[in-house]
Amino acid sequence: MTRACQPLREVIPALSFERTIARRYVHRQAVAEVFLTDCVELSQPDQFAIAAQWPRLHGFYRARGGIYDPMLLTETLRQAAIYLAHVRYKVPLSGRFVMQDIHVRTQLDALEVGPSPADVTAVATLSDLAYRGQVLSSFRIELQLWLAGREIGSASGVTSALPPSAYTRARWGSAGPRTPGPARCGTAITPALVSHVEDQHVVLGRQTARDEWEVRVDVTHPVLFDHPLDHLPGMLLLEVLRQGTFATFATFEVRDAHLESIDAVFHRFAELDRRTTVRIQILNEDALSARAVVRQEGVDVTTGTVRLARR
Repeated sequence: MTRACQPLREVIPALSFERTIARRYVHRQAVAEVFLTDCVELSQPDQFAIAAQWPRLHGFYRARGGIYDPMLLTETLRQAAIYLAHVRYKVPLSGRFVMQDIHVRTQLDALEVGPSPADVTAVATLSDLAYRGQVLSSFRIELQLWLAGREIGSASGVTSALPPSAYTRARWGSAGPRTPGPARCGTAITPALVSHVEDQHVVLGRQTARDEWEVRVDVTHPVLFDHPLDHLPGMLLLEVLRQGTFATFATFEVRDAHLESIDAVFHRFAELDRRTTVRIQILNEDALSARAVVRQEGVDVTTGTVRLARR
């Protein structure tokens, strides 16, 4: 078997897990929130081997039932996309990143928490690269991830990398920037309904209708708002989809379930200070799958499908 025909896992070179990369390359302020530790270019064009380490007990993406939180795959994808754009494709650090869509699949049985932090390896493949002049402006990234020699899932998405002037136009249009008002952060629903243990980590507030809730926007949250933002971050919106699905299936006794897959499309920027709701529609009761829509002022800002699974 030639090297080109070998399974991707077999061609990953030795990677280091000794220290995290510089936080600026993944747009994080807290060093503790940086997961990537190494990156090596592979022989195929636009393909890279990436190392990441996940803590056994993360403050927000908490392990439950001996299983790592599958949302860690999503955050690893986000960091890999930004890191590669900056370091391998020379996008200036002033660039702003906007995710267009995201798709994650997990192998729950392979996500078991072991006696030490998870040394995760991944192969990242970039495609559909577009440039503004000589600077990368958009691309698709796909990750295949392994832990302890077992495949744990995949994650992919399309992102845009915008210089400050282009971001301002895309973000605000001809009206120009505005100063957001106070974020809406009402009382949290019971944490157990969304598989959390603390009110601080609940992103759902008052129930407004059957299978519909207001979204809580806590700009002091140390993970979802690791640094100041002028819009709702994608990771918060994904958490809204997930928690909304858990709340909808609460009567099905899904406390032992985990996120198995999530697909989301981000249609437009979601404002910090506008009333935001999420509505869940069950697609298949037996498969624990649902469609979710996040709306502001009657307009869809994020739509997606979520599937849960009991281990």
